[in-house]
Amino acid sequence: MSYAVYFGAAGWNHPGWLETFYPEDMPEDWRLAFYNTQFRCNYLERAAWAGLAPEIWAQWAQETQESFCFVLESSASAEIDAAAAEAFGGRAVIVDSAQDARLLWFDAASDLRTLAAQVRERVAGGTVYLISRDADLPRMEQVRTAIELMGL
Repeated sequence: MSYAVYFGAAGWNHPGWLETFYPEDMPEDWRLAFYNTQFRCNYLERAAWAGLAPEIWAQWAQETQESFCFVLESSASAEIDAAAAEAFGGRAVIVDSAQDARLLWFDAASDLRTLAAQVRERVAGGTVYLISRDADLPRMEQVRTAIELMGL
């Protein structure tokens, strides 16, 4: 299954989420599996993924649904990027976080009307990866609701 808008956060281990998003007694190594039940993608900076073994990437892919997407900041090495794409089972999208038009950032201060207009504009050109830069859960819920109301 593919979506017009993949919605998620940068990373899935946020200290502020421990008492508000993740169940209190959930082990840390279960968090990605839980996260992927709530969001369609996750953005990872180069430092968070590029130095890890491909076996870890494959494990992450196994812990998530087939429709889930990993949005990875380019490693600046075509070889590493290709290895990641393979290890993630084709569910990794490599992006240049500064220039890729498919990547759309928002945070707690983002104006929802402006963000909705940007999503509409970019969806016309293809898939959009809508990523919360600060992982602010209340704003993420507002954005999710807006995306659902837009039918995306």
